[in-house]
Amino acid sequence: MKECIVLVASIALGVFIYGLIAGADDGSMMSVMSEVWQDGLTARDCFGK
Repeated sequence: MKECIVLVASIALGVFIYGLIAGADDGSMMSVMSEVWQDGLTARDCFGK
């Protein structure tokens, strides 16, 4: 029984962390890092011209 509880808790935690990192919303870490990366490229492109 204890193993089943740990398994379910591990799966729930994994799903939560996946949603936090690679979720479809604008607040996910992957989305935020993409925006920061694009802003950095834009800033460097302005100085290069």
